[in-house]
Parts: sequence; structure tokens; C-alpha cells
Amino acid sequence: MRIQYQFRDIVLAVFLYSCFAAGTMAQQSSQQQDLPALSPGVHAACVHCIVPQWDRGYILHLEIDKDPAVVTVYDRDGKRVLEARIGPPDVAKVSLVAAGATQTGEILAAGGGIMTDGSIQRFIAKTDLTGRTVQSVHTGRFSPRQVCEATDGTLWTLGYDLDICDSPGDADRNVLRHYSFEKGLLESLIALDSISKSSDAILNVSSPGKSFLRCSKDRVSVFFGSAAQYIEVDASNGKLARWNVALPPIVDRKADGFAVTEEGRIFVSLHGVSASDNTVTYGLYALKVKAGTSVATVIPVNGTITTHDRNGIPPDETFDRLWGADGDELVLHRHGDGWGISWAKVSASPSTPE
Repeated sequence: MRIQYQFRDIVLAVFLYSCFAAGTMAQQSSQQQDLPALSPGVHAACVHCIVPQWDRGYILHLEIDKDPAVVTVYDRDGKRVLEARIGPPDVAKVSLVAAGATQTGEILAAGGGIMTDGSIQRFIAKTDLTGRTVQSVHTGRFSPRQVCEATDGTLWTLGYDLDICDSPGDADRNVLRHYSFEKGLLESLIALDSISKSSDAILNVSSPGKSFLRCSKDRVSVFFGSAAQYIEVDASNGKLARWNVALPPIVDRKADGFAVTEEGRIFVSLHGVSASDNTVTYGLYALKVKAGTSVATVIPVNGTITTHDRNGIPPDETFDRLWGADGDELVLHRHGDGWGISWAKVSASPSTPE
């Protein structure tokens, strides 16, 4: 398997601390090489920046520093296309924890709020293309941490019931929920105990980077990095399938990116630190699943697996992490690229582990 860089470069025009750098795009012909060459990145002008969320061709930024109820949306050229203060009716104060884009470019947001009557409500809300909140659904004691929209317009969210901590005997221990704005809760899936039986199992859902949720045209995909599990829900019939993932032998590995392309290919980025030799390893992998089996395999993408001194500077243009998918292309970041992101496509040629 080879990765073909570089289709487009863009500077993320989304920063905390009110930073903004103009986006720049360049297009070059792709090259097929055993070790792909990555063209130099375009750098942003601010060091106090946090890369926000990527979904369906949009950059979504939770404006935590200005107003925790606000989400700003940028297109792939770095142009601001929408900004919205999001919350259900009769909410007095809102704190959002996740955002996503609908199929037509509106904003989905999940979080919690204090209502005008003093009660606390957790919710998922949707805007129209002007930024006005037009639909919302309360999730009760369930705290949504990630959200995405299915092709039928329903919502999927990964999160947890707060009673797991407060009243374990009364809690709904499932962590994946399916909602409709019109009908409310449709189904609840994936028991927390099936992911991990440890006392801190909830961290697989509550901690950023421990899990990933994606809605694509024919499935809902969930990847639990620490638990090394991949789960799919078939959008046509609701059937759930689960695989244990045979992750590569990277010392102290952690997943930091996950993507499902339009054609259904699955990718994950991993990094790990080896204390014994003080090195860090980064890599991009294709995740392969097969119906009727219980174990999914990962295949390294050639040219993306690098190991270097933990205290040194990573080589420029080497792979850093995966942000998501944009159609059949991957959206990723490379070392030395500032806060820029790049578009690339992975060929279907075979690969052997590196």
C-alpha cells in the first residue's frame, strides 16, 4: 500500500486566542514512490493554536475561549462560512463538548446547559445554514461526547450515562446511542463492560482520543483505540459487528486519528513512546475487516512509519497524524507543516509491515 501525497495544502484558519491565518491551496501532480515525497507545508503565523474537528469537508472550531456555546465553521480553503451560538430553547448557559457537520453543511453540536428553570440538561442540537438552532433533543443523564449524522438524518452519539459514576446499579451501561430529533432515543448499543471491565473503563469514552465515531453512507463506525476494538453498525438493518484489532507492536501505542472514506476504506493513525530508548514512533495504517471473522488487521501505509529521538525535532514532511476523510481522500498533518493540513489518497497496492 502506498500513500500518494500531495493533492492540496491548506493552512488552518482556525485558532484559539483569536488567531487567524489565511488559507493557501496548491495542487500538484501525485507521485507513486516506495517512500512518498511530501511537499513542504505552508505554515500558520500563530503558535497558540489548536486544530479543531474535521467533518464532511468542514473545519469546526469550538470557540471555548470566547463563548463555549459557539461553533465556527470553515471550508477547506480556510474561509469562514458559518458561526452559530447553539443551544436548545430556554437554555441560559451552554457548554459544548463536540461538533460535527450535517450532509448539507449545517452544524451539529453536543453538550450541556443550565436551563432558565435552573435544571441541567444534556442535549444534541442542529442549526440551519444561517446559524439558527432549529432542532434539539435532550439526552437525559446521558452525556454525549461525540456526534455525527447518518444518511437518513438521524443522529449517532458516543457518550456515557452519568449514573455509571453516581448510581451504577441504575445506569444504562451502553455507550452508543441512536437518536431522532422527532422521536428522541431510538436505540442504545455497545455495553461499556464489553469494551473494558477495568475500574476506569469509562475513560474509553470520556477521554479525548480514546475513541472515535464516524457516520458514513452505509455504516456507523466506532473505534476504541486503547481497547483495540472496532465496531460497525449497518445503516440498512441496524446489525452490529465487532472485531478485536491486532494493532502493531509499537511501544505504548496510542490512536490519535481515525477515518472512513467515501468508498468505505478505514484508516487509523498511531503513535507511541519507547522509554527504553527515548524514541517516538508515528504511523498511518489501513484497518482491514472481514465479515465472519473476529480479528481485524492493520496494514502500514508505506512511507508513513517513522521513529525518531523523542527529544529531537521530527523530520520535516514526515507523517504526524490523521484528522479524517474528505470523500476518498485523507486529511492529515505532517511534521514541519505548522498548523497546515494536507489532502492525500492511499493506493490499493499491497504492503508488508515495516
